[in-house]
Amino acid sequence: MSTTGRDARLDVPPLPTGRIVLEPPPELQPREAAGGALMNALPMLGSLGSVALVASMGRAGGGRALLAGGLFLLSTIGFVLVQVDRQRRQRRQQVHQPRTGYLTYLAGVRRAARAAAAQQRRALTWHHPDPEALPALAAERSRVWARQPGDPAFLRVRYGVADQPLALELVPPADDPSGSADPVAAAALRRLLGVHRLQPDLPATLDLHAVGRVELHGPDEQARSLARAMVCAGVAGHGPEQLAVGVLAAETRLAHWDWVKWLPHAWSGRRSDSVGPMRMVATTPADLATLLPADLGDRPRFGSDDRPAAPHLLLVVDGADLPMDGAVVPADGLHGVTVLELPGGRDDHPERPGLRIEIDGTTHDADDRPTVLVHQGREDPTPARADQCPVATAEALARRLTPLGAA
Repeated sequence: MSTTGRDARLDVPPLPTGRIVLEPPPELQPREAAGGALMNALPMLGSLGSVALVASMGRAGGGRALLAGGLFLLSTIGFVLVQVDRQRRQRRQQVHQPRTGYLTYLAGVRRAARAAAAQQRRALTWHHPDPEALPALAAERSRVWARQPGDPAFLRVRYGVADQPLALELVPPADDPSGSADPVAAAALRRLLGVHRLQPDLPATLDLHAVGRVELHGPDEQARSLARAMVCAGVAGHGPEQLAVGVLAAETRLAHWDWVKWLPHAWSGRRSDSVGPMRMVATTPADLATLLPADLGDRPRFGSDDRPAAPHLLLVVDGADLPMDGAVVPADGLHGVTVLELPGGRDDHPERPGLRIEIDGTTHDADDRPTVLVHQGREDPTPARADQCPVATAEALARRLTPLGAA
């Protein structure tokens, strides 16, 4: 087993943790009461009265009286304008100072959220890399077979990318912004939560230990490519003592899984031929049962034990009939076994614990990942975009893992 993978774990970028309880936006100060406005208007009314008095005396005093009245009028108008401008500036200051302080506070929260999002993406991509990167990682042996029981990523395999919550929890204010809250500050708070609480296109995984059956529904080639990606994700991170791979395929589909023969995870510990261990690949359940781990029949039913079974069996079923009579796997599943079933198998299976991935066939131009809906139990389906792994990529990974199994 490669030891470089364990050494590389020392450099694993950690997932961010913690929470930020956001402060509520400031409230707008109430406008000045009508009494205050009247008090400011009294000097103006007195000045206007003086103007009227001087103007009425204009006939007796001639031009000087009229000039004095005009000066009184100009000073009154100037006083009114100064008062209005002063009140406007005071009002603006009352609004802008709290608003500026709150927007500055949100800018700091936004920087922390962006840093946490970048760290979360690095950590998840490190643990669950894209299928295209797996052959190169296997060649340099930096992360191969590094996962052991107790690791957070143990028995988790990637199936695509999906929107996921930010690891750094952003907690909105306890009270919703009321009608008196500053609308600009409240809108900035809503934008921050809307943009950063959910991060797009993060690696999405499923826990093999917690899922007894995964059904893939959709176009054959896209479903098979997704199945290859999931198998490759599992064998790249887990050694044969932690994860075994078996394939039950129809004769017409057996060629799609020829690359599995290079995987040490598919080597049977029970039967050998002239070139070594036989591969756990068969076209009938009876032939497959003689190749699978010897303790499979002694394992308890699915969900009856919380301890991981060693090795966990990932059994791919492609177009074949897997009977539910218990010859290989009973109807309610086995502890330490996950059946990955592709389109073309039986459709009359009884309800069993599992997960269903529906592929709609729509792809994105950027990466050709088809959109999928992931159904588990009665929960609402989760949208995602499924990984695709060509046969050449899967075989390149398997060939690079072969020497590790023989070591």
